[in-house]
Amino acid sequence: MDEATAKSHIEAHADAVVSGDQEALVADFSEELRPQLPQLAQALPQPVTSSKIQDIQIGTEESVSTITYSGPDSSVTIRAEWREEGGRPVIVHAEPVG
Repeated sequence: MDEATAKSHIEAHADAVVSGDQEALVADFSEELRPQLPQLAQALPQPVTSSKIQDIQIGTEESVSTITYSGPDSSVTIRAEWREEGGRPVIVHAEPVG
């Protein structure tokens, strides 16, 4: 996976969560993971007012991001595994951590 492409895509994903860009968010998830989007969304603060990328680990086959999303009263850190599918990075697994 290309490091620059992966990093810019992960940054854009974090921004899309904050801005509520549903179309971009859905496109960032693999087809197999899309049915789990509602339960992942429930883990996030409502509304999400900011995001902070804690870590990005770029791998050959898979990259991992750790992003903290904050709202008015809470925050949650999501660890996501990214793989290239159809020529772009997509999330193939995501879960709250810590």
